[in-house]
Amino acid sequence: MKSKIIIYFLLVIFLLSCKRNTISISGEIEHCTTSYMLLMQVFPDEAIAVDTVLLLNGKFFHQIKSENIGVYLLKFSDDFFLSFIADKGDKLIFSGDANNMQQTYDIQGNEETRLLVETRRKLDDVYQRAKLLSNEFVRDTYHDNFDSIKMIDSAYTVLFEQHKAYLSRFIRSHPDKLASLMAFYQTLGHNAFFSVKEDKELLKIIYSALSKKYPNSLYVNDLKEKLEEED
Repeated sequence: MKSKIIIYFLLVIFLLSCKRNTISISGEIEHCTTSYMLLMQVFPDEAIAVDTVLLLNGKFFHQIKSENIGVYLLKFSDDFFLSFIADKGDKLIFSGDANNMQQTYDIQGNEETRLLVETRRKLDDVYQRAKLLSNEFVRDTYHDNFDSIKMIDSAYTVLFEQHKAYLSRFIRSHPDKLASLMAFYQTLGHNAFFSVKEDKELLKIIYSALSKKYPNSLYVNDLKEKLEEED
Protein backbone atom coordinates (compact mmCIF):
# COMPACT_ATOMS: atom_id res chain seq x y z
CA MET A 1 0.00 0.00 0.00
CA LYS A 2 2.81 2.38 0.94
CA SER A 3 4.56 1.74 -2.38
CA LYS A 4 1.38 2.66 -4.31
CA ILE A 5 1.13 5.94 -2.43
CA ILE A 6 4.76 6.75 -3.21
CA ILE A 7 4.23 5.94 -6.90
CA TYR A 8 1.11 8.11 -6.93
CA PHE A 9 2.92 11.13 -5.49
CA LEU A 10 5.87 10.63 -7.84
CA LEU A 11 3.41 10.59 -10.75
CA VAL A 12 1.76 13.79 -9.54
CA ILE A 13 5.16 15.50 -9.21
CA PHE A 14 6.12 14.32 -12.71
CA LEU A 15 2.87 15.62 -14.23
CA LEU A 16 3.22 18.97 -12.47
CA SER A 17 6.81 19.25 -13.69
CA CYS A 18 5.74 18.53 -17.27
CA LYS A 19 3.02 21.16 -17.02
CA ARG A 20 5.47 23.77 -15.75
CA ASN A 21 7.78 23.08 -18.70
CA THR A 22 5.15 23.75 -21.36
CA ILE A 23 3.59 26.74 -23.04
CA SER A 24 -0.14 26.49 -23.71
CA ILE A 25 -1.62 28.29 -26.70
CA SER A 26 -5.32 28.25 -27.52
CA GLY A 27 -7.87 30.36 -29.29
CA GLU A 28 -10.54 30.79 -31.89
CA ILE A 29 -10.30 32.29 -35.37
CA GLU A 30 -13.72 33.25 -36.73
CA HIS A 31 -14.60 32.40 -40.34
CA CYS A 32 -11.54 30.17 -40.51
CA THR A 33 -11.51 27.60 -43.32
CA THR A 34 -7.99 26.24 -42.89
CA SER A 35 -7.38 23.08 -40.86
CA TYR A 36 -3.94 23.86 -39.48
CA MET A 37 -1.32 26.51 -38.76
CA LEU A 38 2.43 26.09 -38.88
CA LEU A 39 4.23 26.71 -35.59
CA MET A 40 7.71 28.15 -36.02
CA GLN A 41 10.36 29.10 -33.50
CA VAL A 42 12.45 32.19 -34.20
CA PHE A 43 16.15 31.75 -33.50
CA PRO A 44 18.73 34.54 -33.78
CA ASP A 45 19.55 33.76 -37.42
CA GLU A 46 16.56 31.80 -38.70
CA ALA A 47 13.00 30.65 -38.11
CA ILE A 48 12.39 26.89 -38.04
CA ALA A 49 9.11 25.00 -38.33
CA VAL A 50 8.74 22.95 -35.15
CA ASP A 51 5.16 21.67 -35.23
CA THR A 52 1.69 21.84 -36.76
CA VAL A 53 -1.24 23.30 -34.83
CA LEU A 54 -4.55 21.73 -35.80
CA LEU A 55 -7.76 23.77 -36.01
CA LEU A 56 -11.27 22.41 -35.63
CA ASN A 57 -13.97 24.88 -36.66
CA GLY A 58 -11.45 27.64 -36.10
CA LYS A 59 -10.61 26.54 -32.56
CA PHE A 60 -7.27 25.19 -31.38
CA PHE A 61 -5.30 24.12 -28.33
CA HIS A 62 -1.64 23.22 -28.39
CA GLN A 63 1.22 22.76 -25.96
CA ILE A 64 4.85 23.63 -26.62
CA LYS A 65 7.69 22.05 -24.66
CA SER A 66 9.93 24.79 -23.34
CA GLU A 67 12.86 25.23 -20.98
CA ASN A 68 13.50 28.93 -21.64
CA ILE A 69 11.71 31.95 -23.05
CA GLY A 70 11.36 31.93 -26.83
CA VAL A 71 9.99 33.83 -29.81
CA TYR A 72 7.45 31.99 -31.95
CA LEU A 73 5.35 32.43 -35.07
CA LEU A 74 1.99 30.93 -35.93
CA LYS A 75 1.86 30.99 -39.72
CA PHE A 76 -1.80 31.49 -40.53
CA SER A 77 -1.34 31.93 -44.28
CA ASP A 78 1.42 32.65 -46.79
CA ASP A 79 1.14 36.40 -46.15
CA PHE A 80 0.11 36.56 -42.48
CA PHE A 81 1.53 35.23 -39.24
CA LEU A 82 0.99 35.77 -35.53
CA SER A 83 4.16 36.38 -33.51
CA PHE A 84 4.41 35.86 -29.77
CA ILE A 85 6.94 35.54 -26.96
CA ALA A 86 6.41 32.92 -24.28
CA ASP A 87 8.16 31.19 -21.41
CA LYS A 88 7.44 27.88 -19.72
CA GLY A 89 4.19 27.99 -17.79
CA ASP A 90 2.66 30.72 -19.96
CA LYS A 91 -0.89 30.38 -21.29
CA LEU A 92 -1.72 32.49 -24.33
CA ILE A 93 -5.13 33.02 -25.88
CA PHE A 94 -5.48 34.06 -29.54
CA SER A 95 -8.46 35.54 -31.33
CA GLY A 96 -9.26 37.09 -34.66
CA ASP A 97 -11.42 37.06 -37.77
CA ALA A 98 -9.97 35.25 -40.79
CA ASN A 99 -11.69 37.73 -43.09
CA ASN A 100 -9.52 40.52 -41.72
CA MET A 101 -6.77 39.14 -39.49
CA GLN A 102 -4.59 42.23 -39.90
CA GLN A 103 -7.11 44.40 -38.08
CA THR A 104 -8.79 41.92 -35.72
CA TYR A 105 -6.09 39.65 -34.28
CA ASP A 106 -5.37 39.77 -30.57
CA ILE A 107 -3.15 37.79 -28.20
CA GLN A 108 -3.66 37.74 -24.44
CA GLY A 109 -1.50 36.07 -21.82
CA ASN A 110 1.73 37.83 -20.92
CA GLU A 111 3.44 41.22 -20.94
CA GLU A 112 6.12 40.27 -23.48
CA THR A 113 3.57 39.37 -26.14
CA ARG A 114 1.41 42.41 -25.36
CA LEU A 115 4.42 44.65 -26.03
CA LEU A 116 5.39 42.69 -29.13
CA VAL A 117 1.87 43.10 -30.54
CA GLU A 118 2.02 46.83 -29.77
CA THR A 119 5.20 47.32 -31.80
CA ARG A 120 3.92 45.18 -34.64
CA ARG A 121 0.67 47.16 -34.87
CA LYS A 122 2.72 50.34 -35.07
CA LEU A 123 4.86 48.85 -37.84
CA ASP A 124 1.77 47.61 -39.72
CA ASP A 125 0.40 51.16 -39.70
CA VAL A 126 3.71 52.57 -40.96
CA TYR A 127 3.83 49.91 -43.67
CA GLN A 128 0.34 50.78 -44.93
CA ARG A 129 1.19 54.49 -45.06
CA ALA A 130 4.48 53.75 -46.82
CA LYS A 131 2.60 51.61 -49.34
CA LEU A 132 0.33 54.55 -50.20
CA LEU A 133 3.37 56.78 -50.67
CA SER A 134 4.97 54.14 -52.88
CA ASN A 135 1.88 53.99 -55.10
CA GLU A 136 1.91 57.78 -55.43
CA PHE A 137 5.63 57.70 -56.23
CA VAL A 138 5.12 55.21 -59.08
CA ARG A 139 2.23 57.24 -60.47
CA ASP A 140 4.09 60.56 -60.37
CA THR A 141 7.28 59.04 -61.78
CA TYR A 142 5.26 57.82 -64.75
CA HIS A 143 3.95 61.37 -65.30
CA ASP A 144 7.35 63.03 -64.63
CA ASN A 145 5.88 65.00 -61.72
CA PHE A 146 9.23 65.75 -60.09
CA ASP A 147 7.99 68.26 -57.50
CA SER A 148 5.52 65.72 -56.18
CA ILE A 149 8.21 63.01 -56.19
CA LYS A 150 10.40 65.17 -53.92
CA MET A 151 7.49 65.71 -51.53
CA ILE A 152 6.74 61.98 -51.43
CA ASP A 153 10.39 61.17 -50.77
CA SER A 154 10.42 63.71 -47.94
CA ALA A 155 7.19 62.29 -46.48
CA TYR A 156 8.68 58.78 -46.51
CA THR A 157 11.79 60.00 -44.68
CA VAL A 158 9.65 61.66 -42.00
CA LEU A 159 7.54 58.52 -41.64
CA PHE A 160 10.65 56.36 -41.29
CA GLU A 161 12.33 58.66 -38.75
CA GLN A 162 9.15 59.01 -36.66
CA HIS A 163 8.83 55.26 -36.30
CA LYS A 164 12.53 54.94 -35.51
CA ALA A 165 12.10 57.51 -32.74
CA TYR A 166 9.09 55.59 -31.41
CA LEU A 167 11.12 52.35 -31.36
CA SER A 168 13.98 54.07 -29.55
CA ARG A 169 11.60 55.36 -26.86
CA PHE A 170 9.97 51.95 -26.59
CA ILE A 171 13.31 50.17 -26.14
CA ARG A 172 14.51 52.63 -23.50
CA SER A 173 11.22 52.21 -21.63
CA HIS A 174 11.34 48.38 -21.75
CA PRO A 175 15.05 47.39 -21.93
CA ASP A 176 14.50 44.09 -20.08
CA LYS A 177 11.95 42.75 -22.57
CA LEU A 178 12.66 40.47 -25.52
CA ALA A 179 10.03 42.54 -27.32
CA SER A 180 12.57 45.39 -27.28
CA LEU A 181 15.17 43.20 -28.98
CA MET A 182 12.59 42.32 -31.64
CA ALA A 183 11.81 46.03 -31.98
CA PHE A 184 15.50 46.79 -32.57
CA TYR A 185 15.50 44.42 -35.56
CA GLN A 186 12.31 45.74 -37.18
CA THR A 187 12.55 46.69 -40.84
CA LEU A 188 10.42 48.59 -43.31
CA GLY A 189 10.82 46.57 -46.44
CA HIS A 190 14.57 46.17 -46.92
CA ASN A 191 15.36 49.19 -44.76
CA ALA A 192 16.40 48.52 -41.15
CA PHE A 193 15.65 51.17 -38.54
CA PHE A 194 18.78 50.30 -36.55
CA SER A 195 22.10 48.56 -37.11
CA VAL A 196 24.39 46.81 -34.65
CA LYS A 197 27.32 48.98 -35.75
CA GLU A 198 25.66 52.39 -35.73
CA ASP A 199 23.30 51.83 -32.78
CA LYS A 200 25.56 49.74 -30.58
CA GLU A 201 24.91 51.85 -27.48
CA LEU A 202 21.17 51.24 -27.71
CA LEU A 203 21.80 47.53 -28.15
CA LYS A 204 24.05 47.55 -25.09
CA ILE A 205 21.16 48.93 -23.04
CA ILE A 206 19.06 45.96 -24.13
CA TYR A 207 21.84 43.47 -23.43
CA SER A 208 22.58 44.86 -19.97
CA ALA A 209 18.94 44.45 -18.91
CA LEU A 210 18.20 41.15 -20.66
CA SER A 211 21.37 39.42 -19.43
CA LYS A 212 20.23 39.96 -15.85
CA LYS A 213 16.70 38.75 -16.49
CA TYR A 214 17.38 35.90 -18.95
CA PRO A 215 21.04 34.90 -18.42
CA ASN A 216 20.60 31.52 -20.14
CA SER A 217 18.68 32.79 -23.15
CA LEU A 218 20.06 31.92 -26.57
CA TYR A 219 18.96 35.39 -27.74
CA VAL A 220 21.04 37.02 -25.02
CA ASN A 221 24.07 34.85 -25.84
CA ASP A 222 23.77 35.74 -29.52
CA LEU A 223 23.45 39.42 -28.64
CA LYS A 224 26.62 39.20 -26.55
CA GLU A 225 28.53 37.71 -29.50
CA LYS A 226 27.29 40.43 -31.86
CA LEU A 227 28.40 43.18 -29.48
CA GLU A 228 31.82 41.56 -28.95
CA GLU A 229 32.34 41.42 -32.70
CA GLU A 230 31.79 45.19 -32.90
CA ASP A 231 34.21 46.02 -30.05
